[in-house]
Amino acid sequence: QFDHRSNVRGQIAKAGSPQKLQSRVKIFSFTKIWQNCYLDEEMRYQKTQAFKKHLVSASPENLSRCYMVAIPDEYERMQALSTVIASFPGCPRVSFEGSSSLCREIADALLSPSLFGGEPLVVLENAEKMAKKEITALAEVLDTPSLYGYFVTSSSAKIAFMAIMEKRGVVLDLLDEKPWDREKRLVEVAIEKAASLGKKIALDLASFLLTRIGADAALLDSEMEKLACFIGERMIIEKSDVLCISQETAVASWEIAEKIIWTPGEVISLESSLFYGMISLLRSQLEIGLKLNQLSGAGMPREEWKSYLPRYLYGKKLEEKVLQALRLKAFYFQKGIDLLFEIEVLSRTGAPSEAALLDFFRISLEYARR
Repeated sequence: QFDHRSNVRGQIAKAGSPQKLQSRVKIFSFTKIWQNCYLDEEMRYQKTQAFKKHLVSASPENLSRCYMVAIPDEYERMQALSTVIASFPGCPRVSFEGSSSLCREIADALLSPSLFGGEPLVVLENAEKMAKKEITALAEVLDTPSLYGYFVTSSSAKIAFMAIMEKRGVVLDLLDEKPWDREKRLVEVAIEKAASLGKKIALDLASFLLTRIGADAALLDSEMEKLACFIGERMIIEKSDVLCISQETAVASWEIAEKIIWTPGEVISLESSLFYGMISLLRSQLEIGLKLNQLSGAGMPREEWKSYLPRYLYGKKLEEKVLQALRLKAFYFQKGIDLLFEIEVLSRTGAPSEAALLDFFRISLEYARR
């Protein structure tokens, strides 16, 4: 009764999860049949914990040939991608960046034996940045049954081969995650982070911390490490610790990011503790400016713009932002995105302080405007 692929989703629903069904199949000695069905049926996770459990239970022998993490937040996307890559410790890795990769290069790596021996792990970051024709061509490659290596990719948006990835492999999809679901998940992340640091934080206090600093995964990670350091040998993080260490930055950080990008030249002091949270906010503002220039240049009717822009950007505010974006020009926003990448890389190599890097970004961006 498990050897019909059309029945797999129904069996998963009855069993409660793919892993429980897999255990049940093993009891009946149908492991081979299960593996054939399981890897060919659509697999999409919308909960990070369930996705991580899948990786643990499938590693190392039952991992899929294809994995994709589709998450809007860059910090969370990088973390999820790193978790998947860590599940393939013995595979020689070949990395590609979406903005500068061609389908034929990725296909060559996927369909050919590695020069270093073993099956290659082909990693494509920021797949949404690939040219449309390259994405379409890659979808055809991924839909073939003759992949020699493993393929792992990340994206901040829905792309053409996402359905193929669900069919051929496993996808963690948080693109349509509701804000309240994300906040609940980040509360759980804070509790897990505390545990990994040998500390404890109550559920209601983790929720309070999140409302205080905002739903920013990078900033939350940083705050938990600061709190763990602050309490020293104590095991439990208390509310007084949060009030003392974690400043109310959610609204302030967003406003600062807007001022830096849209009103260049204004003197703004930046704290090192805000670095990683500020990076994602600055990138968001730059991408909005670049998109407004692209939409204006394409001559697309305004009523069709809403699917490309944040929901809060409409009406009078949209008109103001369009005028600002056209005045600053596309080069300014693209230069800003490139500079952000540069300072983020520098921050991970032990270069100058984060505050100095943010100052360098702001000054360089002002120079690009002139």
